[in-house]
Amino acid sequence: MRIVLESLRFIFIFFILSTILGVVTHLILLSIGVNADKYSWTAVFGVFLLMFALYRNRGWGKGYNKSIIWFSVSLIVLLSLLIPDLTPVNLHTNKYSYSYGFPFEFLTVNSETGTTFLLPKLLNGASISFDIWNILVNFLIFYFATHFILKGSNKKPKPFFKQAIVD
Repeated sequence: MRIVLESLRFIFIFFILSTILGVVTHLILLSIGVNADKYSWTAVFGVFLLMFALYRNRGWGKGYNKSIIWFSVSLIVLLSLLIPDLTPVNLHTNKYSYSYGFPFEFLTVNSETGTTFLLPKLLNGASISFDIWNILVNFLIFYFATHFILKGSNKKPKPFFKQAIVD
């Protein structure tokens, strides 16, 4: 339960910071004449840096196992990059919406390119939107599954013939 509450605190703070930093970044980019929608990812990157600094300075997140966190996050990113979306939604005559994420789709990319993998679409500058709740659910699934597997593998096996060993 402690891990779920800590994750909800992370999501709440991330949502507040991304709203504030997203609005500020959008206004700054519009004031200098740059297409703000194309560079909205800079706010998300900045929020991740702020969250890392905040958690590091406050000492939050002590309940997490750091190796399981990094494994879970890297597994989410790897599965998003490697599993293609084979059934995109047609938005317009030549514009498609691709969804990525496993087991729940959390990343939607609107693009005109024909490839179904995520990485070429990111490099071509397609518009991206996140579903933060599905990211949280995916993270919790992978975190608890990895924790359960590692916890089960660390137990010492019981002897099969206990009386034979005692005698």
